[in-house]
Amino acid sequence: MADNPRTVMIQDWFTVPAVPDETLRTIYGQRTPDPRVEFVALTVEYYVRAQAVRSLTRTRVLDAMRGRITADNVWDLVRLLARLGLAEEFFALAALEVDRDSAFRGFLVGLDPVLMDAIRHYSFWNTVNPKLFFEGFVVGVAESYATVVVDLVKLMQLIGRLQNEGFSTVYLLATKPDAGLHRLDEQVAVVKQVFSALLDEVDPAALPAKLVKVWRDWNREFEHDLENFDWFAAGKRLGRIGGDLFQLLVGLAELMALLKVAVKAAIRYAPLLFGVLRGAAAQVAQLTRQLVQVLVAIGKAVVEAAPRVGMDFLRTLFPPELLRSLIREGRAFLAQGEFTLSVVFQSAHAEAFAGAGAGTGYGVLVSQDAKPVFMAASSELVSSAGRQATRAELDEALDAILQQLDKAFAGYQKPAKLAGTAQAVSYATKAAQLAQRLTTRFNTLLQEVAYAAFVELRKAGRVKPWVLGQLIHERMAAEVAELIATASPGLKPFTEKTLRTTLQAVQASTPELKTALAGAGEALDKTVAQMLLAHKERDLLLKLIGFDAAGAADTERALATYLSKRFGWKTTTTVGDLKSDLLLLDPNARRVTNVDWTSSTKLEKFEQTWGTVADDLGAKFDGNWEAIADAYRKAAKSGPSAELVKALEELTTHAVRETVVRQAALQSVFGELFYVLSHEMTYKGLNSLFK
Repeated sequence: MADNPRTVMIQDWFTVPAVPDETLRTIYGQRTPDPRVEFVALTVEYYVRAQAVRSLTRTRVLDAMRGRITADNVWDLVRLLARLGLAEEFFALAALEVDRDSAFRGFLVGLDPVLMDAIRHYSFWNTVNPKLFFEGFVVGVAESYATVVVDLVKLMQLIGRLQNEGFSTVYLLATKPDAGLHRLDEQVAVVKQVFSALLDEVDPAALPAKLVKVWRDWNREFEHDLENFDWFAAGKRLGRIGGDLFQLLVGLAELMALLKVAVKAAIRYAPLLFGVLRGAAAQVAQLTRQLVQVLVAIGKAVVEAAPRVGMDFLRTLFPPELLRSLIREGRAFLAQGEFTLSVVFQSAHAEAFAGAGAGTGYGVLVSQDAKPVFMAASSELVSSAGRQATRAELDEALDAILQQLDKAFAGYQKPAKLAGTAQAVSYATKAAQLAQRLTTRFNTLLQEVAYAAFVELRKAGRVKPWVLGQLIHERMAAEVAELIATASPGLKPFTEKTLRTTLQAVQASTPELKTALAGAGEALDKTVAQMLLAHKERDLLLKLIGFDAAGAADTERALATYLSKRFGWKTTTTVGDLKSDLLLLDPNARRVTNVDWTSSTKLEKFEQTWGTVADDLGAKFDGNWEAIADAYRKAAKSGPSAELVKALEELTTHAVRETVVRQAALQSVFGELFYVLSHEMTYKGLNSLFK
């Protein structure tokens, strides 16, 4: 009769099969097997095979080791566990999330400090808690410079692709990129290799000191987290570096395409990928210099040809995380998928293009596959497009602009429904086509309507300028509606409507603009005088309309009276009472265009008046109309004639009312997130029509 198999009681009244004798001999050889070691090994095996939760297994095994395992027999236990295939599971019990009070780890290391190496060997990667590690990774990415959600697989794919697209001069992976990297330790090794290679190429003095410290210290701190089995902290640290690396790689690839340079030349622009325009003056100056080089590479004509859209348009194409980086942090250059976003502002634009105004105080030039497709821009009170930027425009503080935009975007409680790439580019393209159509088809239409109205009035024998103007306005309303219905569907035209009526119609038909227009109601109720005094460019406005508040006991009342006398408004006229000849609202591009029909008789007067000044002063006059009297005195003349002064007053009154004041009113209603501009169109006056 065969002997009964040997068993070991590991708990009261509970036995398990003993370790086979041949297995024990491989551990002890000629020595006598230690039953205490066998007992602990069988305890580990029982709870592991039963798939007990780690915390319970850790408690039972620790209890089993106490009083049995010593410095003399602990390595026998390790070897036996390895022979049984249980070493990894055993050392996993030392992980921080399992051994919360460090008692298990402390017990082992107390027996022999060298056991820490064994713990690392067996559990370094195989016992990573995936849930904690990747939860930490997500948090780390959120704290990084990445503008998209990045995971390790996506990062590995990017690294492999870029190695084949010109980055091999900076790093060359030991493993073929297309072979796939599925093990976490392999992925970490690749991150370390690529990040280290790029860090060697970057000038640390050109980057923020805080960022450089994070990059230099991360590997040492990452290893420390792993040694302490702090998987969440390790994942978080890797996520931070992985996010930064992803943004650096994507940004460099886009800069290579945009600037048409190799990777090592593009690396010189690394500060552009991490610097912020809301930082120290030295950093802003450095970023400005690099943005200038980007703008020069793109070209003045290309930048100016990019269709202007409202800042709110960015919400329909990019996630909130990107807008926070752009506006709240003040990032200067971002890469997002096939898009790059380059910030444009007056000083950078002027330096790049011989002092030329940018046409916006702050804009974001969006390029797709290295080709600019549109610019999201803040509107100006007096457009700087097509002229030299003034000193005041060049000195305008970016931080103040970004604060206003940040406040405007803060009103949104949830992200916009993102438009498709093709659809967004189509909206921007249509906005550009509308701008072109205003100077071609619309202007031709205006001439046709004006002449037809003139012929009709002439037949009736009652041709008067004001009657002609009134009839043209009436006829254009119907013609514009028909033209837009066929050429620009989706565009909303409002002819001869008050701003209040216009806003009511817009809010009723376009509910998605509700948040963007949240402050419109309050703006509509302000008198024109109140609006001007509350405007962010109040001083410039008052200067342009010629109002001097010095000595006025009640500035608002004095201004209201002045406006009434100069422009014919009532002192109680509100912003909501103002009318436009034509207001074009593009809800998709977040763009508002005010169109004014003006008789070319005014243009003729303008030319005649300027001609008089040119004849009188010639090259001695520099175009500063505020100092025209001084210019006449310096030219040894008696001064501008009364007729000239009157003509200048008439011309500026109309221009100021229809462009500057109306532009300010529209800005107050539509806010920071719409691009607002004015367009003046002329038709032939009576003098020309009678010829």
